[in-house]
Amino acid sequence: MDERTQDSREALAKEYDVIHNRLFILQVLFVIALLSAFQFTGASTVLANGLAARFGESLWYVTNAVYTAVAVFGFAACMFPLSYYSGHVLEHHYELSNETFGDWFADFTKSLLIDLVLATVLFSVIYALLRWMPNWWWLFATVFYILFAVVISTLAPVVIMPLFHKFEPLEEGDLTQAVRAMMEEAGIKVVGIFKWGLEAKTKTANAAFAGIGRTKRIVLSDTLLSGYSQKEILAILAHEVGHYKNRDTLRLMATSSVLALIGFYVSHLCLTGLSGLLGFANIYDIGAAPLFIFSLFIFSLVSMPIANLHSRHREFEADAYAIGKMDSADALVSAFEKLADQNLSNKDPAAWAEILLHSHPSISRRIERALGPRH
Repeated sequence: MDERTQDSREALAKEYDVIHNRLFILQVLFVIALLSAFQFTGASTVLANGLAARFGESLWYVTNAVYTAVAVFGFAACMFPLSYYSGHVLEHHYELSNETFGDWFADFTKSLLIDLVLATVLFSVIYALLRWMPNWWWLFATVFYILFAVVISTLAPVVIMPLFHKFEPLEEGDLTQAVRAMMEEAGIKVVGIFKWGLEAKTKTANAAFAGIGRTKRIVLSDTLLSGYSQKEILAILAHEVGHYKNRDTLRLMATSSVLALIGFYVSHLCLTGLSGLLGFANIYDIGAAPLFIFSLFIFSLVSMPIANLHSRHREFEADAYAIGKMDSADALVSAFEKLADQNLSNKDPAAWAEILLHSHPSISRRIERALGPRH
């Protein structure tokens, strides 16, 4: 790639990043507006009371489940223009997507149905806890949330991910042998190495460990396999091994658990303090769900920089492990440069955006840290 082409790609990456930052702010404001309208116009109360009258008090769990379904579909419909623009129009404009509208809409529908199932389970359990133990529900909700996240992470590569992409065992060769040797040396047991079919839908590249325990596997996108050297792919995987060796999954889970506990407790304070003012006799009234969601949403925004700060630190540590493993930073830096170009990643985002929104350090800082003071 000549210098002019590289400069052009970097300019596009910055433009793409700015648009995504603006979309994030717009989505936040839109969610707040929707939750406020749903709660304060009385629409939530009307829906909850109507369902309660239809199913009766003895079937309160059915009322809660149907309310959740209606709310999920309603919010998805209201957010659809932003989802369509950010997920389809923008990706095609910057030539990152290979999907037709039909393909994109099919994935959107599948994601919506998955969200519906997950939301129904979460809200059914949380609102049962609100009813059965109104003073301590937030503590048990945190425990359930952690267990639920572990279950979803375990099932994701065998149940959820195949709904969107094709996975097949990577053919035998030098790369598979080198990957197995790396895993054996690190003491990591995986069920296999899989080729991740991204090319049919996107021009971006990716690689990851997916799953937990008996579902743990290595997935390498076909877009990565076709455009990166074996050393670059191994350097990317060495970074993932670094996460394993540094116990980052447990570290990040601990951080998420603490934040979840605080978040649920903040929601408890909001529900106990404000439900009565909004005309609800009990905090377990599903009609007050927008208040509950709003409190969690605001807390997640406030706590996001804390979680991201921890995550960025762990990424640096995993980079350091990869460099030591590969005996050089060259392959990792080369992979970073290629990924930034292929995925149209802004290598040097605005400081506020990185601090508030990014779980990974900027590519420029990762390269600078990898190369060290000699550069």
